[in-house]
Amino acid sequence: MKKKELQVTIYPISAPSTDELLYETEILKEVCRTCETLHLERQYQGKYVHEQVNERFRAMFEVMTAVHHMEISILSGRLDWERALQELAVLLPQFAWLGCKVEKRKHNRQCYYIEFVPIVYKPQGFPFDIQLKASIQQQLFYSTEEAVKALCSQIEQLLVEKELWMSEEVSISETKLFSSKKIKNDAPPISQETASMENQLLVCREEIKRTAYSKERMRIANEKLELLIEKLEQTIVDCGISYLKQPEEGENTSHYLRISLREYAYLKQKAKDLEKLWLCNKDLLKKAEELTAKNESRYKKKEIEQLREMIFESDIYLVIEECRAIDTRAVINQSPWFRQPYVKLMQGDYRSLLSKAAYFDLLQGENYFLRKLIYEQESEAV
Repeated sequence: MKKKELQVTIYPISAPSTDELLYETEILKEVCRTCETLHLERQYQGKYVHEQVNERFRAMFEVMTAVHHMEISILSGRLDWERALQELAVLLPQFAWLGCKVEKRKHNRQCYYIEFVPIVYKPQGFPFDIQLKASIQQQLFYSTEEAVKALCSQIEQLLVEKELWMSEEVSISETKLFSSKKIKNDAPPISQETASMENQLLVCREEIKRTAYSKERMRIANEKLELLIEKLEQTIVDCGISYLKQPEEGENTSHYLRISLREYAYLKQKAKDLEKLWLCNKDLLKKAEELTAKNESRYKKKEIEQLREMIFESDIYLVIEECRAIDTRAVINQSPWFRQPYVKLMQGDYRSLLSKAAYFDLLQGENYFLRKLIYEQESEAV
């Protein structure tokens, strides 16, 4: 083995970013799984507390980066990285293997980056910690000073002995020997079409792996986006409920105040669309009650039910007329000197618009949960 052709180095930092990602897994999940396996192998007295280990490492990863990486530099040839990861997992079971990347450099040189977290077992205190040299010493019994260097040499030998790395010289000699044997036996050589088909098959497999990885990332991103939308809708509903439950203040409703033209247009548009949203809510509620097995839907809350009893359907249909009356009483100044456009209206009208906008937000949030409930019920039915 020539060290110039194959070299293994370990660094106590994360791997640099590359264009091609071969394998990746979640750090906290893999570290906890490795700790649980180590606990069972050591036969530690006491029960393995998964939540305590999870919280300990989660807090640690928020403060520091415990990821190390192994750099396998190949001057010529290729590395069977899937088998290499399997062999490394057998050789170093206390390492949590997180991912593998590859970077193609000039003159057909390739560099593989394998990320991991070295776990060390402690008999006293918290049983697990992250330390590279101590973890290598526990697994391979090297001295602390020579642990990293000796491990790199052993991995280089492992890659060659297990035939996980194939240089271009070996592959060329094997092809020449194979072709000479074929010529002696008067057998036809491998056609170029067969070789191209094999290359296309390898390319298709790699594309399938990348597609599956990208789909998984897209699925996780969609789930996070749905949770964010649901939290925003719930926040809007809670704000609307808290505002509608506020007691009336005994102030003079004829007092005028000034608000921006943009805020006035925003509140008035919500008030005008309240009737349309109310009718849509009735249709969704009727459809949800038909799909739900029980009469009481699981999405409802007591606050929403109380507010629904407070609002009469006749009040919803009078919203348009009330908005027209507010328009006649409001004074709109669209071009004041050195100021933004503003609207001067009565304080009672402003409160009326605010309450209708709050109820609009409440109905909009409830409609979102209703649509989600209907979609889930229809999916389960299919």
